[in-house]
Amino acid sequence: MTESAEISGSDRRGFMKGAAVTAAAVGAGVLVPGAAEAEAAERAAAQPFPFALPPVGVDIPCSCYASNVPLKIDTGVVNLDFKGGIDVCVRTSNETGLVIEVIGHKVVADTPNLMVTIEQSDTTITPLSLLQMNPGNPTAIPPVPPFPEMLIKLLFTLTIDRKDGSAPLVLSTDPNNPASLSSGVLKAFPPANQGYTLGGNVPLLDKNGNQAAELQGFPVTVNQSA
Repeated sequence: MTESAEISGSDRRGFMKGAAVTAAAVGAGVLVPGAAEAEAAERAAAQPFPFALPPVGVDIPCSCYASNVPLKIDTGVVNLDFKGGIDVCVRTSNETGLVIEVIGHKVVADTPNLMVTIEQSDTTITPLSLLQMNPGNPTAIPPVPPFPEMLIKLLFTLTIDRKDGSAPLVLSTDPNNPASLSSGVLKAFPPANQGYTLGGNVPLLDKNGNQAAELQGFPVTVNQSA
Protein backbone atom coordinates (compact mmCIF):
# COMPACT_ATOMS: atom_id res chain seq x y z
CA MET A 1 0.00 0.00 0.00
CA THR A 2 1.14 3.52 -0.68
CA GLU A 3 1.64 5.97 2.15
CA SER A 4 -0.73 8.92 2.57
CA ALA A 5 0.16 11.94 0.45
CA GLU A 6 0.02 15.42 1.95
CA ILE A 7 -3.45 16.89 1.48
CA SER A 8 -3.48 19.99 -0.68
CA GLY A 9 -4.93 23.02 1.14
CA SER A 10 -7.86 24.57 -0.69
CA ASP A 11 -8.89 21.51 -2.73
CA ARG A 12 -8.92 19.18 0.24
CA ARG A 13 -10.70 21.70 2.46
CA GLY A 14 -13.32 22.04 -0.25
CA PHE A 15 -13.80 18.28 -0.36
CA MET A 16 -14.10 18.13 3.43
CA LYS A 17 -16.65 20.94 3.55
CA GLY A 18 -18.75 19.41 0.78
CA ALA A 19 -18.65 15.96 2.31
CA ALA A 20 -19.66 17.24 5.72
CA VAL A 21 -22.62 19.18 4.30
CA THR A 22 -23.94 16.31 2.19
CA ALA A 23 -23.19 13.33 4.42
CA ALA A 24 -26.67 13.13 5.94
CA ALA A 25 -28.55 13.82 2.71
CA VAL A 26 -26.82 11.47 0.31
CA GLY A 27 -28.65 8.24 -0.40
CA ALA A 28 -26.93 5.61 -2.53
CA GLY A 29 -24.53 8.32 -3.69
CA VAL A 30 -27.21 10.62 -5.20
CA LEU A 31 -28.74 13.75 -3.69
CA VAL A 32 -32.54 13.65 -3.85
CA PRO A 33 -34.64 16.84 -3.68
CA GLY A 34 -37.97 17.39 -1.94
CA ALA A 35 -39.34 17.74 1.58
CA ALA A 36 -40.12 14.03 2.00
CA GLU A 37 -36.62 12.98 0.99
CA ALA A 38 -35.04 15.65 3.21
CA GLU A 39 -37.15 14.47 6.14
CA ALA A 40 -36.08 10.87 5.49
CA ALA A 41 -32.44 11.95 5.40
CA GLU A 42 -32.84 13.79 8.70
CA ARG A 43 -34.40 10.69 10.28
CA ALA A 44 -31.57 8.55 8.94
CA ALA A 45 -28.94 10.93 10.30
CA ALA A 46 -30.60 10.71 13.73
CA GLN A 47 -30.46 6.92 13.76
CA PRO A 48 -27.71 5.45 15.93
CA PHE A 49 -25.15 3.32 14.14
CA PRO A 50 -25.44 -0.39 14.98
CA PHE A 51 -21.66 -0.56 15.51
CA ALA A 52 -18.97 1.65 17.01
CA LEU A 53 -17.25 4.10 14.66
CA PRO A 54 -13.44 4.43 14.67
CA PRO A 55 -11.90 7.76 15.73
CA VAL A 56 -10.27 10.37 13.52
CA GLY A 57 -6.83 9.50 12.22
CA VAL A 58 -7.21 5.71 12.19
CA ASP A 59 -5.50 4.09 9.19
CA ILE A 60 -7.37 0.96 8.02
CA PRO A 61 -5.60 -1.25 5.46
CA CYS A 62 -7.89 -3.84 3.86
CA SER A 63 -7.61 -6.75 1.47
CA CYS A 64 -9.75 -6.86 -1.69
CA TYR A 65 -10.86 -9.80 -3.81
CA ALA A 66 -13.06 -9.29 -6.87
CA SER A 67 -14.05 -12.23 -9.07
CA ASN A 68 -15.58 -12.32 -12.56
CA VAL A 69 -15.01 -8.61 -13.15
CA PRO A 70 -16.21 -7.71 -16.66
CA LEU A 71 -13.79 -5.46 -18.54
CA LYS A 72 -14.67 -4.41 -22.08
CA ILE A 73 -11.56 -3.96 -24.25
CA ASP A 74 -10.86 -3.92 -27.99
CA THR A 75 -11.09 -7.71 -28.28
CA GLY A 76 -14.41 -7.94 -26.38
CA VAL A 77 -15.38 -8.48 -22.75
CA VAL A 78 -12.92 -10.36 -20.54
CA ASN A 79 -13.80 -11.58 -17.05
CA LEU A 80 -11.00 -11.11 -14.54
CA ASP A 81 -10.22 -11.99 -10.93
CA PHE A 82 -8.50 -9.18 -9.02
CA LYS A 83 -6.56 -9.44 -5.78
CA GLY A 84 -4.94 -6.65 -3.79
CA GLY A 85 -5.88 -4.07 -1.22
CA ILE A 86 -7.15 -0.66 -0.29
CA ASP A 87 -5.95 1.61 2.50
CA VAL A 88 -8.30 4.22 3.99
CA CYS A 89 -7.93 6.82 6.73
CA VAL A 90 -10.70 8.35 8.86
CA ARG A 91 -10.67 12.15 8.42
CA THR A 92 -13.79 13.12 10.42
CA SER A 93 -15.92 11.08 12.82
CA ASN A 94 -19.15 12.17 14.50
CA GLU A 95 -22.73 11.05 15.12
CA THR A 96 -23.64 11.41 11.42
CA GLY A 97 -20.89 9.07 10.26
CA LEU A 98 -17.39 9.22 8.82
CA VAL A 99 -15.55 11.09 6.12
CA ILE A 100 -12.86 8.78 4.77
CA GLU A 101 -9.86 9.32 2.50
CA VAL A 102 -8.52 6.56 0.27
CA ILE A 103 -4.74 6.77 0.64
CA GLY A 104 -3.77 3.66 -1.32
CA HIS A 105 -5.47 1.26 -3.69
CA LYS A 106 -4.03 -1.44 -5.94
CA VAL A 107 -5.46 -4.70 -7.30
CA VAL A 108 -4.05 -7.00 -9.98
CA ALA A 109 -5.57 -9.64 -12.29
CA ASP A 110 -3.13 -12.11 -13.89
CA THR A 111 -4.21 -14.37 -16.77
CA PRO A 112 -2.24 -16.47 -19.28
CA ASN A 113 -2.58 -13.71 -21.88
CA LEU A 114 -2.48 -10.46 -19.96
CA MET A 115 -2.01 -8.74 -16.63
CA VAL A 116 -4.36 -5.94 -15.62
CA THR A 117 -3.48 -3.55 -12.81
CA ILE A 118 -5.87 -1.06 -11.20
CA GLU A 119 -4.08 1.53 -9.04
CA GLN A 120 -5.02 4.80 -7.41
CA SER A 121 -3.94 7.54 -9.79
CA ASP A 122 -3.41 10.59 -7.55
CA THR A 123 -3.93 10.76 -3.79
CA THR A 124 -4.07 14.56 -3.81
CA ILE A 125 -7.24 14.78 -5.93
CA THR A 126 -9.14 11.61 -5.03
CA PRO A 127 -12.55 12.71 -3.70
CA LEU A 128 -13.44 11.81 -0.15
CA SER A 129 -15.63 8.84 0.71
CA LEU A 130 -18.49 8.59 3.20
CA LEU A 131 -19.87 6.22 5.80
CA GLN A 132 -23.40 7.34 6.63
CA MET A 133 -26.94 6.27 7.39
CA ASN A 134 -28.87 5.71 4.17
CA PRO A 135 -32.44 6.96 4.64
CA GLY A 136 -33.89 3.77 3.13
CA ASN A 137 -37.38 3.94 1.64
CA PRO A 138 -40.23 4.28 4.13
CA THR A 139 -42.85 4.23 1.35
CA ALA A 140 -41.72 0.90 -0.10
CA ILE A 141 -43.75 -2.28 0.50
CA PRO A 142 -42.43 -3.52 2.83
CA PRO A 143 -40.75 -0.31 4.07
CA VAL A 144 -36.95 -0.18 3.93
CA PRO A 145 -35.62 1.25 7.21
CA PRO A 146 -32.48 3.42 7.38
CA PHE A 147 -29.26 1.43 7.16
CA PRO A 148 -25.51 2.13 7.41
CA GLU A 149 -23.81 2.42 4.03
CA MET A 150 -20.30 3.19 2.83
CA LEU A 151 -19.67 5.00 -0.46
CA ILE A 152 -16.12 4.80 -1.78
CA LYS A 153 -14.99 7.22 -4.50
CA LEU A 154 -12.03 6.19 -6.65
CA LEU A 155 -9.88 7.71 -9.37
CA PHE A 156 -7.46 5.19 -10.84
CA THR A 157 -5.33 4.06 -13.73
CA LEU A 158 -5.92 0.71 -15.40
CA THR A 159 -2.88 -0.78 -17.11
CA ILE A 160 -3.21 -3.68 -19.55
CA ASP A 161 0.04 -5.62 -20.06
CA ARG A 162 -0.35 -8.11 -22.89
CA LYS A 163 2.03 -11.06 -22.64
CA ASP A 164 2.74 -11.06 -26.38
CA GLY A 165 5.39 -8.39 -25.87
CA SER A 166 3.33 -5.44 -27.10
CA ALA A 167 3.51 -2.11 -25.27
CA PRO A 168 1.33 -1.71 -22.18
CA LEU A 169 -1.92 0.22 -22.54
CA VAL A 170 -2.44 2.74 -19.73
CA LEU A 171 -5.98 4.08 -19.27
CA SER A 172 -7.57 6.20 -16.58
CA THR A 173 -10.87 7.24 -15.10
CA ASP A 174 -12.32 10.64 -15.93
CA PRO A 175 -10.97 12.96 -13.18
CA ASN A 176 -14.36 14.69 -13.07
CA ASN A 177 -16.34 11.45 -12.79
CA PRO A 178 -14.86 9.07 -10.19
CA ALA A 179 -15.90 5.46 -9.88
CA SER A 180 -18.24 4.81 -6.96
CA LEU A 181 -18.49 1.64 -4.88
CA SER A 182 -21.39 1.06 -2.49
CA SER A 183 -21.49 -1.39 0.40
CA GLY A 184 -25.27 -1.56 0.51
CA VAL A 185 -26.09 -2.56 4.09
CA LEU A 186 -22.79 -2.19 5.92
CA LYS A 187 -22.42 -4.88 8.57
CA ALA A 188 -19.40 -3.47 10.40
CA PHE A 189 -16.54 -1.01 10.03
CA PRO A 190 -13.70 -1.80 9.64
CA PRO A 191 -15.22 -4.16 7.08
CA ALA A 192 -15.42 -7.92 7.59
CA ASN A 193 -16.36 -9.98 4.52
CA GLN A 194 -18.19 -6.93 3.22
CA GLY A 195 -19.34 -6.89 -0.38
CA TYR A 196 -19.23 -3.70 -2.46
CA THR A 197 -20.68 -3.12 -5.92
CA LEU A 198 -19.92 -0.60 -8.64
CA GLY A 199 -22.49 2.17 -9.04
CA GLY A 200 -22.36 2.06 -12.84
CA ASN A 201 -20.14 1.33 -15.80
CA VAL A 202 -16.83 3.23 -15.69
CA PRO A 203 -15.42 4.60 -18.98
CA LEU A 204 -11.64 4.28 -19.23
CA LEU A 205 -9.85 6.94 -21.22
CA ASP A 206 -6.61 6.93 -23.19
CA LYS A 207 -4.03 9.74 -23.02
CA ASN A 208 -6.04 11.75 -25.55
CA GLY A 209 -9.21 11.57 -23.48
CA ASN A 210 -10.94 9.07 -25.76
CA GLN A 211 -12.77 6.08 -24.31
CA ALA A 212 -10.75 2.93 -25.00
CA ALA A 213 -12.26 0.46 -22.52
CA GLU A 214 -15.03 0.14 -19.94
CA LEU A 215 -15.17 -1.42 -16.50
CA GLN A 216 -18.65 -2.95 -16.42
CA GLY A 217 -18.73 -4.12 -12.81
CA PHE A 218 -16.58 -4.68 -9.78
CA PRO A 219 -18.13 -7.07 -7.22
CA VAL A 220 -15.48 -6.97 -4.51
CA THR A 221 -15.20 -8.46 -1.02
CA VAL A 222 -13.26 -6.35 1.48
CA ASN A 223 -11.72 -7.38 4.81
CA GLN A 224 -9.58 -5.47 7.26
CA SER A 225 -6.01 -6.69 6.95
CA ALA A 226 -4.39 -8.31 9.97
